[in-house]
Amino acid sequence: MKTKPTRDALGVALDVVNDRWSLHIVRALAFGASRYTEILRSVGAPRDVLAARLRKLTESGILRARLAEHDATAGYELTQKGKDLGQVILVLKRWGDTYRDVDVPEVDFIHDVCGQVFVAEVCCRACGKPVRTGELSPGDESAEC
Repeated sequence: MKTKPTRDALGVALDVVNDRWSLHIVRALAFGASRYTEILRSVGAPRDVLAARLRKLTESGILRARLAEHDATAGYELTQKGKDLGQVILVLKRWGDTYRDVDVPEVDFIHDVCGQVFVAEVCCRACGKPVRTGELSPGDESAEC
């Protein structure tokens, strides 16, 4: 590499989920797991690794520990920051659906608002058009579509 990447928001975001288990944990919580044993069963990480990742994700503000109260058991839940990370996972899901092995099943999500199968699409905020590979370059934020 000729130049070393500078530290930017994308680099910081990648650092939060740069291990084997973090996105799996967020996925497990998004699918309804909350207790340590449920997350462990869903993710399959070794106990010490899972504990370390839960701690890291909590410190990063992606998860929060939930204390046992009247009707709720102790466990973990996604913060808004963690729920927003779920959008990234939906885009990865689309990629996985496209390039999965034939014997790997897809999981469909239904958009509650319209009742149709949801497929994640990355669109330009300014013009609303889908963004395709090769259509982006780093540059001036004030550029028009």
